[in-house]
Amino acid sequence: MRQLSAYGAAAVAVLVWASYPVATRAGVTGSFAPADLMLLRFGVGALLFLPYLALHFRSIQRDTWRQCVPLTLFQGAGMAALVICGLQFAPASHAAALGPGIAPAWVALLGFVVFSRRPSARMVIGASLCAAGVITLIARSASAAGTSVLEGDAMFVAASALGALYVLQLRNWGIGAIMGAAIVTLYSALIAVAWHLGSGLGALWRAAPLELLWQVLWQGVLIGCVALVALNHAIARLGPERASALVALVPALGAVLGFLFLHEIPSSAEIAGIFAISAGVSVGASRGYGGNPAASSAAAKAAA
Repeated sequence: MRQLSAYGAAAVAVLVWASYPVATRAGVTGSFAPADLMLLRFGVGALLFLPYLALHFRSIQRDTWRQCVPLTLFQGAGMAALVICGLQFAPASHAAALGPGIAPAWVALLGFVVFSRRPSARMVIGASLCAAGVITLIARSASAAGTSVLEGDAMFVAASALGALYVLQLRNWGIGAIMGAAIVTLYSALIAVAWHLGSGLGALWRAAPLELLWQVLWQGVLIGCVALVALNHAIARLGPERASALVALVPALGAVLGFLFLHEIPSSAEIAGIFAISAGVSVGASRGYGGNPAASSAAAKAAA
């Protein structure tokens, strides 16, 4: 029964990650500016995390508050801004593939280059497949879709690298996943409020109530809180390897949802690239650095 609930939690996390680019693409190409979605993403998320921070406030060390400042650039406002702005130019399927899809490859590469952690042979093979998929997608964008899609793709790749740095540094500093997410979300909310005020009120307060509620649900509640909690539950019950392997479903599912809800039809080259990335994640997820399962956990959390 516990394993069944763990698979259910993993399914929720994967569905949220795959759906988030679709919902964001619909918002940022429709009624909302990037600053509007940033405010919903972190403003609502910060409100949800405030009770947790209040409960643990006295136990949070001063170094943790300080260390979460650069982490905010990695996983918080910096990463989210790249994804949201990139979705103005590139389709949702590219965001799902080049964001959470290649996070494990970034974990392997940056873990070796920055933290001198030796990846296993399976992780190297998986990262190579992801790289082949990325090259295929970007080549397709360059040849057929124009420079605007390339701009979006570049933002997704950069966002994925920041997410991998976040997880690697989080583990290096020994900050818990929930604690790090709570403080980073709070700091990011302050940045989002300043950005929103600096850019004017935008369309946020003039949007239709149902449309606004939809974006509050996806930006603040699901991607900001539910996916993270579900992932941690799945890792605790299934182990990091099996939980990480499920991330392989995100690129393909994101492409399917983009087709169903946004009528974005991927080309055969894009489909090949997406499946290469999914295969790379699946191959590389089962073993981490030198057989250490913690790295597989890091790869999964980078996708969040």
